[in-house]
Amino acid sequence: MAEEFQEKTERATPRKRQKAREKGQILQSKDLVSMAATGGILMVFYIGGKYMLLDMSTLTGGILSMRYGTDPIEVTRIAFLHGAKILLPFFITAMALVIFTSVVQSGWSIKPFKFDFEKVNPLGKIKSFFSLSGLTDLLKSILKFTVGGWVVYYVLKNDLKALPSLSAMELPALVKVSGGMLARAVGIAFFYYLVVAFVSFLLEKWQYEKSLRMTKQEVKEEHKEMEGDPMIKSRIRSIQKETARKRMMQEVPKATVVITNPTHLAIALRYEDRKMFAPKIIAKGAGVVAEKIKEIAAEHGVPIVEDKPLARALFKHEIDTFIPEELYVAVARILAYIYKIKGKI
Repeated sequence: MAEEFQEKTERATPRKRQKAREKGQILQSKDLVSMAATGGILMVFYIGGKYMLLDMSTLTGGILSMRYGTDPIEVTRIAFLHGAKILLPFFITAMALVIFTSVVQSGWSIKPFKFDFEKVNPLGKIKSFFSLSGLTDLLKSILKFTVGGWVVYYVLKNDLKALPSLSAMELPALVKVSGGMLARAVGIAFFYYLVVAFVSFLLEKWQYEKSLRMTKQEVKEEHKEMEGDPMIKSRIRSIQKETARKRMMQEVPKATVVITNPTHLAIALRYEDRKMFAPKIIAKGAGVVAEKIKEIAAEHGVPIVEDKPLARALFKHEIDTFIPEELYVAVARILAYIYKIKGKI
C-alpha cells in the first residue's frame, strides 16, 4: 500500500519506455506533424509554383477548348491523370516530411494493424468533444487562431491600406501586388503556427515524460525482474556450488595423493606417468570440505601426506589446473616417496 503514496520522482527506464511504445504510448505532436506537411507544400509551391500554375492553366485551357475530345469519361480520365501529375510533388514532399517529423519525435515504430471500433465510433467522438479535455482543446484552438489572425493583421495592416488602390491597377500589376501580399500573409501565418507547434511539442514532451515517471520502488522492482531476485540468485549459486562440490568429490578416489596442512586444507593431486606432463589439482577444500576430502581419500586408499607450505601454495591455484613449475620439485619428491612405498620404483 505504501507504493501508492510514493512520489514518481525517477526518470523512466529504457524498459518502461519500451513497454509504453508497445502499448502505443508514444510522443507525437499532431501540430508539429501538420506544420511539417504544410511547410513541405509551401516549399514545393515556392520552388515550382510558377510551373504548376502554368500546367493547371494548360490543362484547363485544353478542357475548355475540347482539345481532349468530347467524351466525358475520356476527358475526366485525362484531367485526373494530369491533375495527379501536377499534385504528386506536393503529396510526396508532404508525406516525406510527415514521416521524418514523426520519426524524429518518437523513433521508428511499426505496429501491426488492429481495428479498434472505439476510434471510429461517432458516439465516442461526440463524447470526447464534450468532455473537459475536448472543450479545453477547442478553446486552445480558438485562442490559437484568434491570436494568429491578429498577428497577421498587425504585420500586414499597412499593406491592407493599399487595397482600395488595387482596383485602378492593370491586371499584371494587380496579380503581382496581390500575390506578394498573399505570400507575406501565408509566410507570417506559417511562421507563427510553427512557433506555436514547437512550443506545444515541448509542453507535450514534458507531460509525456511526467506520465512515464516511476517511483523508487517501481525502479527496484524492475531491476529485480531484469536481474532476478537476489534471494533466488543466491539460491541458484548455492545449488551450483553444491553440484560442483559433489562433482569434485567424485574425483577424489582417482587422486594419486592428497596433501594437507594437516587440518585446515586438503588438495587432491592426480598424476599419470607418460600421459600427463605435470600433476593436476582435481579437488581442494578448507575446513569441513577438507575433512571430507581426507575421509574419501582414506576410504579409497589414496595416500594422505602432510606438508604445510606445499598445501598453502597449492591451495592458491584453481581446480582442474596443472601445478606451476615452481612446485614441480616439491610435488615430485612426494610422488617419488609414494611410488617407493607402493613398490613402483
